[in-house]
Amino acid sequence: MSTAKDYGNCQIFVRGTDRQFLAELVAVVLGAQADDHYTVRAGGTVFDTRPNPDAGLANDFIGWPLKIDAEADEDGHSLVEPVSRVLTAVWDRGYDAVAACDFEDELPDLGGLPRCR
Repeated sequence: MSTAKDYGNCQIFVRGTDRQFLAELVAVVLGAQADDHYTVRAGGTVFDTRPNPDAGLANDFIGWPLKIDAEADEDGHSLVEPVSRVLTAVWDRGYDAVAACDFEDELPDLGGLPRCR
């Protein structure tokens, strides 16, 4: 039995950089500005850069220090394209990033998991 994919939210786990730089990078990639809470709103989406509350609790990506919570702010918006752009930008700058969402198979490098193995 197949189920519908949830294209409205995604978590991106990141290591190797700091919160300020990451929020600014997301803003540049999405053509928007980060507010003073490290939140970027663009094209019906919201990307919040925050410390990962589970940092250090696991040896894999879910224990990395930073997390971007991405969600569609308006009905009908898919995160595939903006999450793909953010992932690629983070990787292009030499940092590790892995997306955890229902649509990982539609992202570059399957959301980044094969890069970490």
